[in-house]
Amino acid sequence: MNEQDTILYNRIIELSNRAYRNNIYVFSDFLSLSQQDVFYQATKDKAFAPIKYDLFGGYSNCERKMVRFGSEYDFGYEVEFPIKCIKVEPLAKKFAKEYTHRDYLGSLMGLGIDRKKFGDIFVDGMEAYIYVDESTADYLLENFVSVGRNSVKCSFSQLPESYKQANLKEVTIQVASPRADAVIAKVYNLSRKDTIPYFTEKKVSVNGHIVENNDKILAAGDTVSVRGYGKFNVISEGGLSRKGKLNLNIEIFGILQNR
Repeated sequence: MNEQDTILYNRIIELSNRAYRNNIYVFSDFLSLSQQDVFYQATKDKAFAPIKYDLFGGYSNCERKMVRFGSEYDFGYEVEFPIKCIKVEPLAKKFAKEYTHRDYLGSLMGLGIDRKKFGDIFVDGMEAYIYVDESTADYLLENFVSVGRNSVKCSFSQLPESYKQANLKEVTIQVASPRADAVIAKVYNLSRKDTIPYFTEKKVSVNGHIVENNDKILAAGDTVSVRGYGKFNVISEGGLSRKGKLNLNIEIFGILQNR
C-alpha cells in the first residue's frame, strides 16, 4: 500500500469512528475504484467502527462513489447523500463545439476543484451532466463558465432516464467458462492473454473490489470494470450452446459513461 492509500485507509477508519462515536452521519469524498478497494480493506480492520455503511455516486451504476457511514438502523433516521447533479450546456448551441470527457475534466480541474469533490461525468454531444459534492455545487454554478471555446451555463438537474437507458447495451456472449479473463476477453474482443496485464496492474474490479486473479469466477449480479475499456454487468446465465459453451447475458455500458 502506497503513502496515499495509507492516508486514505486511516481516514476511512477515522470517519467510521466519528460517525459511531457521535451518532451522526459522516460522508467520504468521491472515491475511485482503486480507492474503494482501499475502503473495503479498511472495513476489515479491527479499528473500523461497528457501523453500517453504503456507497453511492448519484445513481446506481456510477463508478466514482461516496461512502455514507451510518444508517437508519444505527441512528433511527436517514440522511441523503450530499450529491448534486449539474447540467452543463453551451450558451449558443448553434456555434458550439462538441467536447470530450477529458475536456470537461480539464476545465473543472482548471477551476481548482479537487478531483475528489466530483464524481462521474456524462458527456453526450454538447451537453454534460456532472455529479458533484453538495459543498462544491454552488461554486461550480457560479464559476464554471467555459469548456474549451464554448461558453457554458450550469444548472441543477437530474441525469435523464433516457441517458441511463441509452448507456446500456444487452448482449449474449458464449464463453468456455465464467472466468473473469474469458468473459472480459469476449466482451472487449481481446485474447485471454491480452487481459492478463489488466489484472496484474490492478485495472480490473468486480463489485468495487480490485481483482488480481484472472481466474476469478463471475456470477449473475456482478459488475465488472476494466480501466481503459469500460464496465459491464453480468445479468444471468443462459445455459449451454450446442457446442457446449456457456451463454452469458451481459449489460455493457456505452460511451455516455465517462470517468
